[in-house]
Amino acid sequence: MNRLFMLAPLPAVRRRTRLAKMVPVLQSLGIRVFFHGWERDKGEAAEWQSDGLDERVILRGGGYASARARLMYPLWMAAVFFRVLGLGRKADLFCLGWETAFPALLASYITGARIIFDDADRFSLVMKLPGGLNHIVQALEKWTSRKVLLHIVPSLSRYEWNGANMVVLRNTPSTADYAKAGAVRPDRGTEPFTLYANGWVGETRGAPVFLALMQRVEASRLPVKMVVAGRVDSKAGRELIAHPYVSYRGELGQVDALKIYREVDLALTYYDPAVPINRLAESNKWGDCVFFGVPFVVNDEVETANPFISSGAAFSLPYHDVDALFVLVARLAKAPDEVAAHGKALDLFREEYGPFDRRFGDLMSAALGA
Repeated sequence: MNRLFMLAPLPAVRRRTRLAKMVPVLQSLGIRVFFHGWERDKGEAAEWQSDGLDERVILRGGGYASARARLMYPLWMAAVFFRVLGLGRKADLFCLGWETAFPALLASYITGARIIFDDADRFSLVMKLPGGLNHIVQALEKWTSRKVLLHIVPSLSRYEWNGANMVVLRNTPSTADYAKAGAVRPDRGTEPFTLYANGWVGETRGAPVFLALMQRVEASRLPVKMVVAGRVDSKAGRELIAHPYVSYRGELGQVDALKIYREVDLALTYYDPAVPINRLAESNKWGDCVFFGVPFVVNDEVETANPFISSGAAFSLPYHDVDALFVLVARLAKAPDEVAAHGKALDLFREEYGPFDRRFGDLMSAALGA
């Protein structure tokens, strides 16, 4: 059996949906996966451990959205460099993020390792770095991209170049997860109009907007409710999930998160445009919506959502305009035909947003000869 060493600044594979979808595909190709990660909060690795998967922690501490976490990235890069040196000659590596792929690539000049670089969130767009340092990082991102075996990206819109080894892998459900979640929407009878927010529901991912929306809903006695699933790590988020019109399901596995699409009418996908990468978001939720025929609302500063908006598959509003969002929700709650028409328009994206496992499996077979 071939071996692949997966390295990511996360405590476990299951902590990131994208990685959790990849491992079964790799295993189906006869590849044994070994994971090496960063446990940011104590106990995370054990909490998110996958049965039957070799997962090891090579760095601990720092948390997530904190100054300490940012300061620990150089330590993560050093940990990756020395771990790759210890993996032996000619290893195959799968690296999540430039902060992982770059030190692994440096070590590969000693070990001869082959590197697949999954660039789910471009580092220079996520991290707030001083201008001069940011330019250096961008140059190193481009160098890393050109030197690795394969550079996987969710979209080419985030890059100023398009190398021969760059491939697009959209964020969509896998065939098995879609089947387990159920493709047919049940008859919901007299259930109120239901909104869905999932993934990371944080301060820059719409939590303050959604909270203000539900407060207006409650004050107006509008028959609307919201389901929230995922990581909530902000004051507004905690107030949101405590709201009487909101049902919080916790942090769920992929299948359970997908099942909720059968219960809802409209998804909310908001990205604060003050964060540069948010204007170029490639949401997992858009692919989910394509599969389940659930239209979504996105703030109109997100440039990458324009194809959905122009095709009538999504609604768009300014990020901070809570009043406009309330008016839209109030209208759609009384207009099921309009909601259905936008859901039908998502069919236009079926070919582009194909099953994740098929596309990823083809990429890995070609790259690794699996």
